[in-house]
Amino acid sequence: MRALRSVLDFLYLLGGVGGALALAAIAVIIAAQVGGRFLGRTVPGADDLTAFAVAASALLPLAYAFRHGTHIRVDLIIGALRGRARFALEAVALLLALAMVVMLAWALSDLASDSLAFDDVAQGSVAWKLWIPQALAAMGAALFALSLLDDLVVHLAGGTPSYRRAGGSALDRAGEEL
Repeated sequence: MRALRSVLDFLYLLGGVGGALALAAIAVIIAAQVGGRFLGRTVPGADDLTAFAVAASALLPLAYAFRHGTHIRVDLIIGALRGRARFALEAVALLLALAMVVMLAWALSDLASDSLAFDDVAQGSVAWKLWIPQALAAMGAALFALSLLDDLVVHLAGGTPSYRRAGGSALDRAGEEL
């Protein structure tokens, strides 16, 4: 069980690192565009690459953020409950979130699969293969679904879900991970 936990935590960390790299890519692309304008040059396909990186930066780190309690959760109802009622409602909330994220992951995977099959490319100045950023978005959603399933199993087994165990500031926790 400990090996499985290590693998899952590593996958969640990879998603977080992927999101950070996507944010860094956005900064590099924008800096290249600014520098290019200053020198009278253009960076072909920069707008498309920035959009792809934004999608990756939004979806890849979802699981990592969730596991570290940094998602915004509204506990107005669940927080007021105790005992079996809280347990049941929290299980339902995790199950509903899991169902929605699985549908998102499936839809994004299907989109990436179709783009690969039809050799779909971006319509900008550079014909970037669309399946690559779509696959990154699908991986981020799938990883988030896995983290929701992970916490649902822990919760149903009587344990404490990761988002409730996480304490302290998100920045402190991220520093400890790295």
